[in-house]
Amino acid sequence: MTLDNPALAPVRASRELLNFLPGALQSLLEDMASEADMGQKFMKMFFILQSLQMDEFSLEIQAKALQHRSVFRILAPAHPTLRVLAVMGPGNMLENAPLDFILFNKNIQLDLLYVSTATVFFADIPDHDVAILALGESSKNKPLLELIESHRHNWPRPFLNHTQGILKCARDSLYALFKNEASFKVPKTKRISARQLASERIPFLIRPIDTHAGENFEKIDTPLALEAYLEKNKTVQDFYLSEFIDCSQSDGLYRKFRIALIDKQPYICHLAISNHWVVHYIAAHMELNPAKRAEEEKFMAEFETEFLPQHGGALKIIAEKLGLDYVVLDCSVSMAGTFVLFEADNGAWIHDTDPVDIYPYKQPVMARAFSAFVEMLTSSARKPR
Repeated sequence: MTLDNPALAPVRASRELLNFLPGALQSLLEDMASEADMGQKFMKMFFILQSLQMDEFSLEIQAKALQHRSVFRILAPAHPTLRVLAVMGPGNMLENAPLDFILFNKNIQLDLLYVSTATVFFADIPDHDVAILALGESSKNKPLLELIESHRHNWPRPFLNHTQGILKCARDSLYALFKNEASFKVPKTKRISARQLASERIPFLIRPIDTHAGENFEKIDTPLALEAYLEKNKTVQDFYLSEFIDCSQSDGLYRKFRIALIDKQPYICHLAISNHWVVHYIAAHMELNPAKRAEEEKFMAEFETEFLPQHGGALKIIAEKLGLDYVVLDCSVSMAGTFVLFEADNGAWIHDTDPVDIYPYKQPVMARAFSAFVEMLTSSARKPR
């Protein structure tokens, strides 16, 4: 593998675009229109469209960008203290960890290397101090993950995360890995085809394979509900079927917390509180409820002194068995007090972009997580390969 030092012009990616959209959209479009490099032009367009939530169109544009080149620079300080290469695959923020949200304003250069089955790994790639596998687990991504793994051990620089650990994050694999653990639970989960669903015992939770953020994720309580669900998802061939673990508390509300394992150490990133069993931070509308935010603030402040003494052992087991340098967990605690792991995803989003006037307590909490991430990269870069 040959390392090169190309003069890459920066592309404004998702985190930086938050400072420009929507007010500066016209100037962004003008900049994109004047771009002579077609790969750069299409990738600039991709990030703008993705930020505007035009997902399908943005992926079409990304595919055009990747026909021209595979490397893009999205954080470009003049004199970086560290050069990071994120190894990714075609896809959006749900499929690749958006590391620019962690490394923004850290004086760190961030290049993206998009891998395809046609990638020639011995071609020139930008020189870097440390690489990290940012591509998440999915059926679509499995061939790419295996291809990357075949080259990881010969990589000329330190390389964080690995395919084996990422494949363990598949929902059914996660259950198989931890089903015999006594200190915590993972919902019993299996992969099943659409034609097999009629023979399954109701109730159960169901979602299409390779979906995130609650997309088409429903609780099936009756045969009629299953019939209606399959009608809505008639083009889907395979699903994840899982048990429902009731994580409501005495007030009837459901809580889910996001924890980043960075260098195998836990860092709290948010607590979402919702009336619905499918808990997502945005849908929970924490910004509208001071009591919910006060509970989140207290939870974050007491994470190390109250939460970790109770459940840190479970997190240690998860960190060791996954063996990943960076992975994000979505978890809860059942009414009986049992730690419940719903999901592990190295591509999940952690950020500090919530409005400071509404969430003044979040910035210092996220700063600790980001500092740990930078320290992990920096210390890894110092190690001989």
